[in-house]
Amino acid sequence: MSFSLPNSEIEMLVAQAQRGDESAFEKLFELYYDPLCRYVRFRSKPEETEDIVGDIFLKIVRNLSRYKPQKGILKSGRGAFSAWVFRIARNLIIDQYRSAHEAISLYDTESGELRFDLPDPRLNPQQSAEQHEEHRAVHAAIKKLPASHREILELKFLHEFSNAEIAQITGKSEGSIRVAQLRALREARKFFPKDN
Repeated sequence: MSFSLPNSEIEMLVAQAQRGDESAFEKLFELYYDPLCRYVRFRSKPEETEDIVGDIFLKIVRNLSRYKPQKGILKSGRGAFSAWVFRIARNLIIDQYRSAHEAISLYDTESGELRFDLPDPRLNPQQSAEQHEEHRAVHAAIKKLPASHREILELKFLHEFSNAEIAQITGKSEGSIRVAQLRALREARKFFPKDN
């Protein structure tokens, strides 16, 4: 996940939004809308994505006054606000999952395919087909992992969060995230054929 504004400007927008500046909140909305849609799309039914993202922003608005900036910048260059936003998103999705008692899947229930797998337009058809096959193998392996392992690998490699940010999002220590990530990768390796 890459943002077009440096962390200092994001924190400045947050402070302005906390003081009631609607244009600052609109800029935050524009900055976080697409990344949140991608995050939610992987954890909910596609037709529910916009509603859930709307609920996330409602929670952000309601709780923005409680956000306290932390000193420093995380290793990824992003500040604590991004982790705070994604923790709200994660908690809301968990709450909805619990209330619905319905499995949330990254995969289309009919085809078993990943819901969000777009081809890279820079690749020729052969490269695109090879990439698609690689993605299918990775997705098949990830699909076999426990939900906690899938979440950590998605946050790390799909959304490009640092271990410190994943720790803030999940409420776990950075050390436990490193261990869980290592276990998830070891578990995923079992599902790939060994090359000679």
